Amino acid sequence: MADVIHLSERGGLSSSYRLYDVGCAGREGPGRFVQAKTDVEAKVYALALLSDHPIELWDRKRFIARFWPGSIPLAVSVRVLN
Repeated sequence: MADVIHLSERGGLSSSYRLYDVGCAGREGPGRFVQAKTDVEAKVYALALLSDHPIELWDRKRFIARFWPGSIPLAVSVRVLN
């Protein structure tokens, strides 16, 4: 069964999340910033940026998730309500 992410958001402030590229030795690579309103939204952006090596998603000092190549869901549904 495919993983499906449904995202529904109603306004609010956004937070700054950080994506780290993780090398084969497990060392952190260069980081990128992502603006998102929720952890779920940040995960959707992280999956969209996933390439051929693992990445980690952090919110300041809080670890959220690590994604590996091949872990992209088959379907992503994003709906924003104003």
